[in-house]
Amino acid sequence: MRIDPALFQPPRPVYIIIHGYTGHRDFSPNTEIRPELLDKKAVYVISVDFGPLVRHPCFKEAILNALLISECLGQLINNLVNPGIINKDDLHLIGFSLGAQVAGQTANYVNHTLHHITGLDPAKPLFVVTHDRHRLNHEDADFVDIIHTNPAERGILKPMGHADFYVNFRDGEQPGCENHKSPGSCSHNRAPEYYAESIASENGFWGIKCHNWHPHAFGRCTLQQTQALMGYPASPNNSGTYFLETYANPPFAAGHKGATITDLTTKLFDKTGVQHIDELEQKLERRYLQIEADALKKSKKLAEA
Repeated sequence: MRIDPALFQPPRPVYIIIHGYTGHRDFSPNTEIRPELLDKKAVYVISVDFGPLVRHPCFKEAILNALLISECLGQLINNLVNPGIINKDDLHLIGFSLGAQVAGQTANYVNHTLHHITGLDPAKPLFVVTHDRHRLNHEDADFVDIIHTNPAERGILKPMGHADFYVNFRDGEQPGCENHKSPGSCSHNRAPEYYAESIASENGFWGIKCHNWHPHAFGRCTLQQTQALMGYPASPNNSGTYFLETYANPPFAAGHKGATITDLTTKLFDKTGVQHIDELEQKLERRYLQIEADALKKSKKLAEA
């Protein structure tokens, strides 16, 4: 593949946006993030499009296709970085849902360490028990930051990056999604919306660090004074898990007010009685897959009627 170097002059940061299951280049997260980046920042944006490979209802096939998509994306990145068309430190991958897992898998196919990956509510189904090589994790780039908005259903609950931001975590779903026909889908889709707003937000999405999160238990969070910005301004100088709250309607960012959580005892653990986070993650995955299977059966019956 030959790429014209003139397309990337003058040198600027390069953002690669990766959609999720059933998406395409003009679908979320592109529709939220791409215009904000191009309007507000001096950057180049590449929107990856693999829509025909991730069509509904073939989710298992979409996951298998993600390996091929990641390999192709890795080739593109190598063809940009190896000849010096772009600097590797100017490259930032932003993936939503399945696209976040694609971003992580892409690290297996590049000739250098990726600089920055942002995972927007990385997809949970079928990724909970897979090997780290096949899902996004902190080893995939110099800096990996994650925005968690729907850990009860579509998103991953466990920390995955260098910095993990849990938004409105104690509520189980995002404010404003309660009366949506699919609260889980609404909450999942908030991740790209929050990131897009963070690009030019005056208030900022400030999260507060919680030091007592660990993979074997979940209790009350002893609040510390450390705060960090989520989204576009996220810094590699910040690491760990952060919690924040937002408003129900845009602009969502609550500024430093959002980092004043006093109790992070989550409904997820209260409802299930599960104490081990790995057990809870798998239980949530089974529940979500069953809901999806029931919905597919229902749609088939309606189509046959």
